[in-house]
Amino acid sequence: MTSHSGHSKRPTAAGLVLAAGKGTRMKSALPKVLHPVAGRPMLAWVVSALSAAGAAPACVVLSEHHDSFAPFLAAHPEVRIAVQKNCLGTGDAVAAAAFAFAGATPAPYAAGALVHGAPIACDVVLIAAGDVPAVRGDELAAFLHAFHASGAAVGVLGMRMPQPKGYGRLVTDGGLLEAIVEERDADERIRRIDVCNSGVIAAKSRVLFPLLHALTQENAQREYYLTDIVRHARVRGLDLMVYTTDAWRDFAGVNNRAQLAEVEAWLIARERQALMAGGATLHLPETIYVEADVVVGADSEIGAGARLYAGTRLGAGVRVGPGVTVAGATVGDRAVLGAGSVIEKDCVIPAGSHVPPLSVRTALG
Repeated sequence: MTSHSGHSKRPTAAGLVLAAGKGTRMKSALPKVLHPVAGRPMLAWVVSALSAAGAAPACVVLSEHHDSFAPFLAAHPEVRIAVQKNCLGTGDAVAAAAFAFAGATPAPYAAGALVHGAPIACDVVLIAAGDVPAVRGDELAAFLHAFHASGAAVGVLGMRMPQPKGYGRLVTDGGLLEAIVEERDADERIRRIDVCNSGVIAAKSRVLFPLLHALTQENAQREYYLTDIVRHARVRGLDLMVYTTDAWRDFAGVNNRAQLAEVEAWLIARERQALMAGGATLHLPETIYVEADVVVGADSEIGAGARLYAGTRLGAGVRVGPGVTVAGATVGDRAVLGAGSVIEKDCVIPAGSHVPPLSVRTALG
């Protein structure tokens, strides 16, 4: 695509999040993607990563029963919502999302509707699952950049895994992607492949939605697999690309409470690393709980067992004692929070002040 000035114009990209799954293994009345991880719903982590990568706005595909998403939508008014009525797999989800994209012709089997927001016009669609909260915006941005540079019609983000069991494998020939094969449909040769499908796919919008028309239910699950678009793209002679990363932990999906705990532990570890990289000292860091959206100034010290919740703002040179809880408060430079103290949400601790051990401070004083 070329602008009138003769300079190359970067293609526009939008996000597409697949989030219609019931999440029955969570054994919860709350939809799986709304379960909080490190202070933020799973779905919010994914939408934020897509936005950071330049794929915005995002369309989220939900089932018809989506009343519980009202608080999420209030916090993310830019998000579009498409409904998937049949819930017959990932291909069916993207086919249902076609109703949310300007100029897209839905596949014959598609049953969906745009129920929130205006249709999206974009050159590229970046697709991700809603239950992969550890996905990082910079990783998606690197993939999207490589996809734009390749000129390919479809791109797949692959992850090299030490234990690939359970994941779809990326089958290549001479470095070119041939197919994505789900493990239940794979033979022994394919199961030995260690480069797996992360679930993140980029595709030119003018190619993606027509490819969905070719999908069938001829597989073990009797579903429409989105991954089959790779095979159909090959048949049509379209260019395909693979971007491979070793950061497989960032693409771990959540299907049950144990996996939720594992991913949260990884996210919190990343948050701690970010604080230390920014100049804070963490004593026994593995004992410190840090949620998303926490800011800590340089030369601050955080004691063992401290808990810093979303929205917490600590200035420079702050001393946080062992076992302190800061629940979304603002603490000024060089303040000292005594061991075991609790600083409640929206409380403001002035610079240079001292909070005695075991005391409680609230926004009311």
